Amino acid sequence: SQILGETRPRLIVAPETLSGSSAVDLLETCFASLPDDFEAPQIALTRRTQPVGARAIDFVEMLAPEPDASANEVAIDPDGLAVVIYTSGSTAAPKGAMHTHETLDAELMSLRAVHDLGPKDRVLMPSPLTHVSGVIHGILAPALLGTSAVLMDRWEPGAALEKIEEHQITYMIGAPTFLQEMLAHPDFDRRDLSSLRLFSCGGATVSPELMRMGRKRLPGLVTKRVYGSSEFPTISTTSARDAKERGLETEGRPLPGVELKICDEAGGKQPAGKEGEIRARGPDCFLGYVDPSLDEASFDSEGYLQTGDLGVLDPDGYLTVTGRVKEIIVRKGEKISAREVEDLVVLHPMVAEVAVIPVADVETGEKACACIRLEENGTLPSLETMADFLRGHDVPTRKLPEYLVARTDFPRTPSGKVHKKKLREEVEPTLASRVAAR
Repeated sequence: SQILGETRPRLIVAPETLSGSSAVDLLETCFASLPDDFEAPQIALTRRTQPVGARAIDFVEMLAPEPDASANEVAIDPDGLAVVIYTSGSTAAPKGAMHTHETLDAELMSLRAVHDLGPKDRVLMPSPLTHVSGVIHGILAPALLGTSAVLMDRWEPGAALEKIEEHQITYMIGAPTFLQEMLAHPDFDRRDLSSLRLFSCGGATVSPELMRMGRKRLPGLVTKRVYGSSEFPTISTTSARDAKERGLETEGRPLPGVELKICDEAGGKQPAGKEGEIRARGPDCFLGYVDPSLDEASFDSEGYLQTGDLGVLDPDGYLTVTGRVKEIIVRKGEKISAREVEDLVVLHPMVAEVAVIPVADVETGEKACACIRLEENGTLPSLETMADFLRGHDVPTRKLPEYLVARTDFPRTPSGKVHKKKLREEVEPTLASRVAAR
């Protein structure tokens, strides 16, 4: 409802069913919740097996060319609004990022250079086409670079491996969860995956060990990290020249035309090696949000996007993302980076994936809770065992997690990132009850 109310579309393209329910019925329910001045759009169904009322039309029939179609051609302003991409909303409500034809074209031209993309390439796209990765690699790259795209309705690692073999997939872009689950699948060594040359991971905590494992299991595969967002699709990454050496531990260097700086809390520029907020500006940065009230807090006085991410630039200009400005645990006034703790907890042999979240505490303000998805047949370590393990990696006592929670999985955004806001909403009441009982 939020997205419909902000964008006021004239046409919605949808499948006949969404999660087993009628798409038309679901949309009609959304329409009814919007203000009286909202004009309900037409719905075009990509598949239509039965009549669904006057509002729905057939998408394929709608695309049929009209005899006088040339009369309807209009000039396109390169700087005009092309698409609104909504953020995943892992810590807050989704925000609509506005991109022009020029910002999207700049993104594609940069990726063609750093990923060496062209007609020989075929991507497997498990992210929705409404996500920035889906827009760029599932729609625009095939149209502008001549690549091909194989889409997945729903992520399933076994099906992904099958599609890689069947369609000779050459590259994937996505959350590290996708790579992790494929590597753990029993079919991984049974499939011919030799066509897969690149897996670029971003959008979540990327473990160097996971990257190394991908390269080890598939010698022809280059795994590397990439840094970007819905607002700024690619800020930095490594290229074919430096990915093997620097793509495991860093997010690479800024793309051509992208300017990057690391700032302290007052906005002052930090020297190399000092952590601070990542700020960036460049040709593929978005115009602003659909809700203009969000823009003032998003750009600094020099026009740099304030990403809300923490990072460090080394003397050679390589970026390492270290966490989120707001993804911190404030314990007795001291700020603890969730990312810093996550990067070490995940090294424990029983841990497949971890998300560290703050939980409210009367005495300290917040405490750190490590939510852990265990390896197959793994058992949750005791808090004492985990503390000893982390101390062995030089983690000071004040940064040790004070709760461990086992999870079979995490709530996730459509792009595969852990939805920490929802995770906290699920975990915090249970922990509060446990503390009260104790």
